[in-house]
Amino acid sequence: MAKKTVIQIVDDIDGAELEEYETVRWSLDGKNYEFDTSPEHAEEFRNHVATYVAASRSTGGRAAAGRRAAGSGRTASNTRVIRQWAADNGYTVSDRGRIPADIVAAYEAAN
Repeated sequence: MAKKTVIQIVDDIDGAELEEYETVRWSLDGKNYEFDTSPEHAEEFRNHVATYVAASRSTGGRAAAGRRAAGSGRTASNTRVIRQWAADNGYTVSDRGRIPADIVAAYEAAN
């Protein structure tokens, strides 16, 4: 027995089955929305909000990509130098992990 899967697109506005549709995406008060509808309903929606769009300021295009957190800027070789300096100057510092800020500050003040 053969199976046939049929996908029906239904208008989110009036429930009608659609041959042709578009997804309308919009935002209000920081919340994003979207709905699938006929080209006619999409145009109707755009006409309804046209006055508000015309009176609005654009806040830019697509959302900006997230920024990575800034690191300390120290390289592995630089941290080795700081650790060696700390040991030579009587500071206790582990071989791995974060170097305490007071040791880094003392190193920077001395160099």
